[in-house]
Amino acid sequence: MYGSQVAAEYPLRILIAVTFHFREARLQYLFQALRGLAEFPVDVLDVVIVTNVNDQMALKQIEELCGPLFLPFPGRRTSKRTLSFESFPSLADAWLLPWSHKHLITDKFLSAGLNYTHFIYLEDDILLSFDNLRYFLHYRDLLNREGLIPSFLRVEYNDADNRLYLVDQVGVSDFNSRKHIDVDGYTFVNLDYPYNALFILDRDLALEYVSTRSFDRERSKAVQPDWDVATRAAMGLCFENPPPGFATRYVSPVDPVTLMTPSWSWVYHLPNNYAKNRLKPFAKTRTKELFAPGKDFAAWVPPSRVARFVARLSGKENRGPKAGL
Repeated sequence: MYGSQVAAEYPLRILIAVTFHFREARLQYLFQALRGLAEFPVDVLDVVIVTNVNDQMALKQIEELCGPLFLPFPGRRTSKRTLSFESFPSLADAWLLPWSHKHLITDKFLSAGLNYTHFIYLEDDILLSFDNLRYFLHYRDLLNREGLIPSFLRVEYNDADNRLYLVDQVGVSDFNSRKHIDVDGYTFVNLDYPYNALFILDRDLALEYVSTRSFDRERSKAVQPDWDVATRAAMGLCFENPPPGFATRYVSPVDPVTLMTPSWSWVYHLPNNYAKNRLKPFAKTRTKELFAPGKDFAAWVPPSRVARFVARLSGKENRGPKAGL
């Protein structure tokens, strides 16, 4: 199911919603995220930017930057790709923007006449590669037999030491104590913090998702009360009906020999804003140390009150992992 065989054997028609709270400084991340998507060798790729602005100058700025990515390519003359916008400028709270794409699932993706095969929700600063999608396609059916869904890990690059770090996994975890399933020589397990900043649905998953509490902004609070409103918008079916022994439906592959997660299950968090932020514990665990035997928690010490106060004054303190607003 890899390489050109994916496009040949499985003609994909994908609808993608990308949440983008307009800030000029973040246009660079949106461009990189859309460039990754535009390179998918699929039959149909319809990308909808869900944004908080309807100002024509702002929309033109996005279109002029990102629109050329979706122009016809001679090597894929039969491929159709579009870029469009949906604007929500009057939201009571900016953190509600990540919920504004949900109607695309019911009204467009599940519409009988459009024949989409997959829906992807993505935050504007996540680089999702075609290898990531191929990984999902390959293991979707294999894991579905156990009621599980293949998941992703966000990574960041720290240019201070030229290493990759896992954004959401805070500290070293115990591998052997986890419920697992073995597929293709990999051991699939729940991770301690299953936030992806994205989700992928085929039609069966979408039909299930729209009937759950996780699909509704208010009812989703009961599913995961510890996650804020923006973060819950990206949780998909993560917490819906996990099989016995598993805390969530989301599982990630681990090489049982090296105890590393494979790179094709990583998605790149483009801002790299946690790896060098000493105020936050995120992105302090190296990719090779998540299940490293004999190690304790990642070397992160909570900052002093003085350090936090100085950070607030300088504007360097930011919130924990969530939608890139």
